[in-house]
Amino acid sequence: MPVETPEEAAAFVKRWMNDRRLFNKESTNDTVYFSYDGTCNTGVNISIQQPKDVVRAVGVTAKMLIPPYHLKILSVLDRLKRSEFFRNLNQNLMFIPPAFAIGPNMENPEWVFFIKEISYDELTEGRLIESVDQVSRAVLWAASILFEQFGFGESEKE
Repeated sequence: MPVETPEEAAAFVKRWMNDRRLFNKESTNDTVYFSYDGTCNTGVNISIQQPKDVVRAVGVTAKMLIPPYHLKILSVLDRLKRSEFFRNLNQNLMFIPPAFAIGPNMENPEWVFFIKEISYDELTEGRLIESVDQVSRAVLWAASILFEQFGFGESEKE
């Protein structure tokens, strides 16, 4: 039976996260009905929430911070090389299920944000499993692209 309200969605998501041992903490602010943070078995930190400006849907999200070593390399690349890297990254990420955004802007990128939205009429345990899996795989894929392109910094090897 589909959920109908943000309160029902919150209870369903929190119970599911607890059952799967993903739940770490609840985050609160005035822009969301609920926001629950957790860690997947892959080590990827995810959040499942419903912003107040989203009607009848929840989002499974993850924010991958670009490591400082890679930020340093990106900052010294000339504009053309940096644009080429992000064009290739965009093309690689375009074909994976979660939507993504690189931010805060392409001139000074610091993170890649992933989101998989689930509408209330599809909010099931199976869809949550699938969405968490897709978002965590996207983070791992993006990280592997960065490390393949720029390697590991000395401080990151330890």
